[in-house]
Amino acid sequence: MKLTTQKTFLAIAIACSALLGACGGGEDLQNETAAQAESATALASTQRESAAGLTTASTEDTSARFGPDDFVGDEVPMLDPLTFVRQQASESGGSLQSSALMAGSVTKWNPGHYIQFGSSANDFVIDAALNETAGMPFVKGIMIRASWWQLEKGKGQYDFSRIDRYLNKAKAKNKRLFLMVGTKTFDGDKAIPDYLRTSQYSGGAFRIGTIKGTYGENMALYDDDVRDRLIALMQALANRYNKDNNFEGVAFNETAWGKMVKPLSDSQKNQFFSNLAKVDTATRSAFSNSVVIQFMNYPSNLVPALFENMKDKGVGMGGPDVFINDPDLERSAYVFNPKARGVVPIGMKVESDCYNAVKHGGPYTKVDVRKIYSFARDRLYSNYIFWNRYTDKHNPWADVLKMFKGEAFPTGSAGGLNAACPSKFASCAPKL
Repeated sequence: MKLTTQKTFLAIAIACSALLGACGGGEDLQNETAAQAESATALASTQRESAAGLTTASTEDTSARFGPDDFVGDEVPMLDPLTFVRQQASESGGSLQSSALMAGSVTKWNPGHYIQFGSSANDFVIDAALNETAGMPFVKGIMIRASWWQLEKGKGQYDFSRIDRYLNKAKAKNKRLFLMVGTKTFDGDKAIPDYLRTSQYSGGAFRIGTIKGTYGENMALYDDDVRDRLIALMQALANRYNKDNNFEGVAFNETAWGKMVKPLSDSQKNQFFSNLAKVDTATRSAFSNSVVIQFMNYPSNLVPALFENMKDKGVGMGGPDVFINDPDLERSAYVFNPKARGVVPIGMKVESDCYNAVKHGGPYTKVDVRKIYSFARDRLYSNYIFWNRYTDKHNPWADVLKMFKGEAFPTGSAGGLNAACPSKFASCAPKL
């Protein structure tokens, strides 16, 4: 490819990213724009070998995603694990069924490997990924992140054009789409629609900071009106996509609050998780034929009660990171994977730092993608693995492609992952 052509592709990729006006956040890549630019210039050689001898791989510190309130100590009381289940049953007069509220319904079920993109992804890199994996039946599709404000421009004014565009691209390659709804952002980005920024919705969001001195926000889910607007969004999405055979499912970002500028009260913290449980339940009810996954990690005193509700309602569990040696995640999140195994879907996301460290915050060193795959499969019992198409630094995406094409890689329909229908589902099928 000539240099002038490469420069043209680079300009197109950057322009597309700017046009989308997307915002990163939560587990979005801090370096995603750079990764996309590199992808554009290196499309003809995305399968190149990793740079020899390169061991330091990232300058981002994922501890920026968390704050002191995310890492609670043993002295903090833990909620009764069935709190949210009982609360919802009480509020509905006992009429709210457990996961069998979809009894008799068929859930679209296509476990395997998916390519994951942040909210600033553009057509160029998504087309590249779909072309790279076109001959791999175990790569079932793509996961696209969209922040709430990108999907709802005004109250009840929904814009799903970006989802439609990428869903159609997936369909053209006989692939599927997973949507991740983002409600937490960093580095000056916004998460919520502007109409929520009033006293009626408690300001709509609370401010969070990073160790780099930048700020983002997390939705004010302790406000019941914010909860109801998020449920309305999910119901609108379900009305459009639940019956689409190429729309595999929907996921919510991590449970960690972030580094709060103004700490939440204990009452607000509990109400945040109570409302998150209700959003999960309502979303699963609306998406009765699709997979719903809640990514969970911290805080450890509130996650257990949330998980019990997820398991009761047939909501899948997952995590924004697959770190192969992270003691904090082992205690707070990975402990639930064996409990979810075979009961609800499990979907784990491999983010940029997972390629570059074995735990949050480093030390940073290149991690063998085969070890990440084995850990997600054998230790975390994944039905889905969402691989970030990260081409920066030592280009781990090239290593993922090399692994996929290796003779030792399982070539079955799920690429070695557990494909059994979860017991909380009435039945599973590749399509309706």
